[in-house]
Amino acid sequence: MVDVAAAADVSVQSVSNFANGRWARLSVATRARIEEAIAQLNYQVNNSARGLRSTRTQTLGFFVLDDSHRFVADPLTALYLAGIADTARERGYSVLVHTTAHTKDHAEFLRPISEGRVDAACVLLTGTQALRKQVARLLDESHTEFVLFDEIAVAKAAGRAFVVRSDQAGGTAALVDHLVNNGHRRIAFIAAKTPWAVIEQRFDAYKRSLRRHGIDVDLDITHFEAGWEPTGAEPMIQALLAHDSPPTAVICGSDLLAIGAIHALRQRGIEVPTQIAVCGFDDFDVSEHMNPQLTTVAVPAWQMGATAAGLLIDALNDKRPTRTDVCLPTTLRRRESA
Repeated sequence: MVDVAAAADVSVQSVSNFANGRWARLSVATRARIEEAIAQLNYQVNNSARGLRSTRTQTLGFFVLDDSHRFVADPLTALYLAGIADTARERGYSVLVHTTAHTKDHAEFLRPISEGRVDAACVLLTGTQALRKQVARLLDESHTEFVLFDEIAVAKAAGRAFVVRSDQAGGTAALVDHLVNNGHRRIAFIAAKTPWAVIEQRFDAYKRSLRRHGIDVDLDITHFEAGWEPTGAEPMIQALLAHDSPPTAVICGSDLLAIGAIHALRQRGIEVPTQIAVCGFDDFDVSEHMNPQLTTVAVPAWQMGATAAGLLIDALNDKRPTRTDVCLPTTLRRRESA
């Protein structure tokens, strides 16, 4: 760092601030000089040595509690991780991905913290609210900075938690309003069986929105089965079509289930949206390239991951944000499927 400071004509402390991601303390010109000197000298931070000196690892954790063997294949989870990783990379941090199943000892979930391998953690939980609250309390007792994704009620069990979420209720309400305005009153809801905060919030908002329009909630046309992948929609569509009064519209808990629902309907000769409207949730890249293009709610998952990482890095650098609950907006994407 002394060599870099001399080459850039700045103080050693300025180089330290740069290397530790404390960029708010540096002018744009100073950062540019330091970057040029680092490139010329091929300077690389020795994280092991820095960790011995500062007890920091320059590593954020992405902790996932999920029974699925393919949890990272879920595009929403992958986008959270991408946002975390992009911000971490920009600010000189690495990311450690750690996952356990619901049946594992919670000590295993917290192992990277207890072993001192991460400085802070972004946390995505599935399972019952009771299970998620228990894990949140343990995180709170760990004295490590952490962010919970999507949680509302569970976050109250962890007083120190940052929360980063999106407006699931507002997005669902907009979706129901759109369907009702198009003449639908038999509106089904299908989602994966695994309890997850976003599905809980979407389902609760679905029921409230129907009642707001004077529509009774018929639980016989709500189904929670199988997994989050497209194939999971097949048994739920079959059950909906077997109902004495089938729905005219289906809200799916994710775009992937919506893709599976459209496929299942077409296999039975049912056209979307002329016979049944289908809506998704999340607005993955594939959604606007489908035929028909998918009506859905856009969730800013990448921005959520980036925001979470930024909150943690700021807190680690003694700039703890005043806002501990950040709610990002969702957007209704009106397309061809509904």
